[in-house]
Amino acid sequence: MDLSLGADNAVGVVVDLLLLAVGLALIVKGGDMFVDGSVWAARAFNVPETVIGATVVSVGTTLPEIITSLTSAIKGTAAGDSALAEGYNEIAVGNAVGSMLCNVGLIAALVLIIKPPKTERGFAGKGIFLLFASTFLAVFAFTGGGIDVWEGAVLLALFVIFTGLNLYEAGRGRNMLSAVADKVVVTKKSVAKNLALFAFGAAATALGAILLVDNAQSLCVGMGVPQQIVGITVVAIGTSLPELVTSLTSLKKGRTGIGLGNVIGANVINATLLLGLVACATGRGLPIDGFTARFAVPAMLAVSALLVLPSAIAKKTYRWQGAAIIAVYLAFIVYNIISVVV
Repeated sequence: MDLSLGADNAVGVVVDLLLLAVGLALIVKGGDMFVDGSVWAARAFNVPETVIGATVVSVGTTLPEIITSLTSAIKGTAAGDSALAEGYNEIAVGNAVGSMLCNVGLIAALVLIIKPPKTERGFAGKGIFLLFASTFLAVFAFTGGGIDVWEGAVLLALFVIFTGLNLYEAGRGRNMLSAVADKVVVTKKSVAKNLALFAFGAAATALGAILLVDNAQSLCVGMGVPQQIVGITVVAIGTSLPELVTSLTSLKKGRTGIGLGNVIGANVINATLLLGLVACATGRGLPIDGFTARFAVPAMLAVSALLVLPSAIAKKTYRWQGAAIIAVYLAFIVYNIISVVV
């Protein structure tokens, strides 16, 4: 879906900038609505916030990444063996891996620095699953130059397992003390209202991210910025804005469990559902360029390990984790830019 009008002239630039602003506004409002709906669900059904964050919220806020990568990969397949196809594939893969980097390197890091949250029940398990799925992705990237169709099927199977584990934990949560203190009364009116919050929130974040990414990409390409930087930085950060807004809004409202649960869940979805679906949908797999395989994937594994392992061992989070994670992320961004420009 191409909602940009280009930046070939002054009028095009103004239109692109206006659509960028509209996209950002939709993302901010959509994130707020999504958090309200997810908090209500956690309170109403006695489900731990980490479970809500790692399932419903994560799928909703990951829609922009899925839409962007799938569209890019399909366009790349249609372009055949050409430089244009290579560019589309770089955006598809760079968006997924770059979003995973941004989710942890920027979003989770900011949450940890601002207010290190308590680790709720299930945090360690979900974090270890993230490292497990990311390791599979790294092996596929290192050994075959990309993700084959059968490897995409493996990633999709991991997504099914992750969803099943979350549903199992949600079932247990109904019979245990909730991580949410106050329970709400469930009525037909409240269910309809909060389902509307979920639906409109998801639609607003997805449409907002598409507007923002398409028009940011139009401006960057018009200035001659390489596709590698566009995919791993501009597109990845743009499609990660829903996670950023959702996590910071959750932090503001005191629901830190949703913030980190959302980041972990979103990254598992990026590594399994997104890349698995894209690899299978193309019918011939998804190639991964050398820079992404050698540098972006290891950087993604490094920041994920910094987020998960210390917290899983100590059962708490620290500000130093956030500082270390954001330092690795910024170093990667700087190296990425230097490697292309120099």
